[in-house]
Amino acid sequence: MKYKLLTIALLGLVVLNFAQQKKAGSIASQSILSAKITKTIQLDSTAAFTNYFEGKFFSFSKEGVIVSSDTTGKVLWKQQIPGNISAEPVIVENILVIATDNNDINTFDIKTGSQLQSISVEDKITTPLFAFNYAGTNELMIPKQTNSKAAVVFGMASGKISCLDLETLQEYWQNGDQKDTLYTKPILLNNKLVFTRGDGSLNSIDANTGLLIWRWQEEELSNFSKANLETDGKSIFVVSADSVFHSINFLLGRLNWRLENIKVDSKFFYSTSQKNLYLISSNEKLIIFSVKDEVTVDDFKLRYNLPNNSYNFFEFEKKVFFVYNGIIYEAEEKQLLKEVLKLDFADVKSFYQLGENKFAALSYNGKLTIFIMR
Repeated sequence: MKYKLLTIALLGLVVLNFAQQKKAGSIASQSILSAKITKTIQLDSTAAFTNYFEGKFFSFSKEGVIVSSDTTGKVLWKQQIPGNISAEPVIVENILVIATDNNDINTFDIKTGSQLQSISVEDKITTPLFAFNYAGTNELMIPKQTNSKAAVVFGMASGKISCLDLETLQEYWQNGDQKDTLYTKPILLNNKLVFTRGDGSLNSIDANTGLLIWRWQEEELSNFSKANLETDGKSIFVVSADSVFHSINFLLGRLNWRLENIKVDSKFFYSTSQKNLYLISSNEKLIIFSVKDEVTVDDFKLRYNLPNNSYNFFEFEKKVFFVYNGIIYEAEEKQLLKEVLKLDFADVKSFYQLGENKFAALSYNGKLTIFIMR
């Protein structure tokens, strides 16, 4: 009897010790998934676009005013350019590239704000500017001074797509196959650019030559003219105008699958670490969808249908976080949304990663909140 009581007591101590270790492990795990606000600064509340590049923020008003600030909010330089800024600018290799509504492309030194080059194009630029490294063999008329391969590509109201050398703004190629206006930023994979066109189709173009590879549109209802594009390296993910999510084969331009029974918002997120899609449904649910298994693995009912699509996603240490209604949550399948940090504004306009564990959220009134994950 004494041996039985001793055995039971020892088992109880083992269970208690295991429970304490599990609890301690849980607390340690939660401490990793916390965040702390380190600074708030005020940026230009009238900015149509705000970019971040290597420790500096660049705000662009529609009226052509550019403001460069550091992460303390200190203004480094300010520049007024002719014309209104008509498309989202791009920064690459310490050069800022801006398109204006008078059909000009302008480049600036991001350190000083001094203008480098300017060129007029034949039509209004209607897509965000997109930069990539040109790997083709087309030669330029004027020799370059550097070995840079950086190029800028954009679409126009006429339906033409142009690719310019970043350093000299000379044209590498132009595609004029179709006449439908282009609106959205392309994606690039294996030297192929995919654009959406005003006729609702998806188009794959050779980034080295500008030649059309394939054009895809399943039916008239599947209009992708103003849709955002994402890729996992094999497929293109896109939501049509009728709120149907599609997966398209990147190489062949064919439909892989689509979600017939769920209407989703045009803004979504693909997790590179978890291989999951994060979708917002029309009935106000956050849906986690497995790309590999093509099934919903979890969903969460949301309390508010936020205006302006003012929610964002980001990844940190292979975990996905959901910024929604002024609160940052960890969005982990098979668990409730875990609150990580509360912001003092609900509507998030833009989201930036400033460093390995440093992030920033920008509100519509220009307030920028910088925080660290730990």
